[in-house]
Amino acid sequence: MTASSTVDPLEVAARKSFAAAFGAILKLEPDAGACVWIDGRTSPPALSSSPPSSAETCVWRGPQDALLRAIASNRAFESAFVAGRILVAGDMSVPARVTLGDSR
Repeated sequence: MTASSTVDPLEVAARKSFAAAFGAILKLEPDAGACVWIDGRTSPPALSSSPPSSAETCVWRGPQDALLRAIASNRAFESAFVAGRILVAGDMSVPARVTLGDSR
């Protein structure tokens, strides 16, 4: 098995998408697979597979493919949220502060 086959596509996309600090912690929680935590209190945001130190957290849940599409751009997130493909829980001000880079 090569090293590239163990790379989580959600983590790869998140590294490209979350380039600017947004002052909170975001948890991407796919229906199946590992969660990705984004600590937007630092610039650039830090990614990990375990929760950072305590802080108010916003959770984005859904199928992995919907999360991948949602973090592709701000417009893609808005579309996925309004269509109900992803659910948002916790600090609802976080999505307004996140500026997603184009990860496509």
